[in-house]
Amino acid sequence: MRLAIISANLGAFDAPAKPPVTQVWVDATPHLFTSATMPPRPLALASRLHAKIPKMFGWDLCPGYDAYLWHDASLALTVADSGRWCVDHLGDHDILVFRHPERHTIHEEAEFLRHKARHPYIRTRYAGEDLDHQLASIERDTLYVDDRLFAAGAFCYRPTAAIRHAFTDWWHHVTRYHVNDQLAFPYVLRACDVAVLDEDIYHASHLTWTRGTGHE
Repeated sequence: MRLAIISANLGAFDAPAKPPVTQVWVDATPHLFTSATMPPRPLALASRLHAKIPKMFGWDLCPGYDAYLWHDASLALTVADSGRWCVDHLGDHDILVFRHPERHTIHEEAEFLRHKARHPYIRTRYAGEDLDHQLASIERDTLYVDDRLFAAGAFCYRPTAAIRHAFTDWWHHVTRYHVNDQLAFPYVLRACDVAVLDEDIYHASHLTWTRGTGHE
């Protein structure tokens, strides 16, 4: 099993608090995308949207691996067997995700964004995004049941056809509607075999949150 561990820090948005712990698994290879290794596209993409490319298309940028572990730059692998731990929990599923620690549905996430619209952190990241049309596009799918929400900061997946299709749909959602990728994450995974970790991603056993104490 060859594992790619992928993260991105484009535009130096997140300065890593400390270097990641070296993984004991010899077939785990880190790939950190920065503005030096993934040149900016300033005329087309802001750095936060640019970082979605390795997040959603790591399987395309780094082909040939059996599994991929993504973690946002605000999270760090802090245990030497973090990669093995994720792959063991992934098992034969398409993807391993963390449950969202505070909200339970896409609509709850949308209401949170509406309620916090004047909060400086939310306003500077999400002002002007097309939340209403995104919800309408999901609601038109009458077969979809909005009963889950995942924390999109870290996940482990196999590059199956279902995942490649789901992540391409995910890119459509964040570019067409809303750059908050947690909104569409459970929806785009609707046809995938999903394993859910019942751990708080901000206090996880094999990850550490490095962006201070807040995580709105």
